[in-house]
Amino acid sequence: MAQLRSSYDQFKALNTEIVLISFETGYWLRVWLDETAAPFPMLLDPEREAYRAYELERSLRRSWGVKNLWYYARARFKGQHSHKTGGDTAQLGGDFIVDTRGIIRLAHRSHDPTDRPPVAGLLTALKHLSAG
Repeated sequence: MAQLRSSYDQFKALNTEIVLISFETGYWLRVWLDETAAPFPMLLDPEREAYRAYELERSLRRSWGVKNLWYYARARFKGQHSHKTGGDTAQLGGDFIVDTRGIIRLAHRSHDPTDRPPVAGLLTALKHLSAG
């Protein structure tokens, strides 16, 4: 999230809006929003229709596997804190570029919670789309 937030002006310069989709509602959503200070519009999907439509998986094993636990241990050691959640920690997310006609131009379905495409890659994909 921090990488997207710090590059927000570059996305806007490419006529791109970042939209978050969350199945969380209520208390845990407010905690996450307060902790991340996300400046992006958010759509709520408590029934997870978008998660199913975009074929996003749930995996307790990958969400709490060694790789993910090691990631959080290193972050804590560096003084970073992880965001609290009380919801479904097995639900995996993704990053998508969808054009104005609703066509998916880039799909990155996360293998685990730390699996995100590099921001530079998203910006490059957007530049190619706007040039084409």
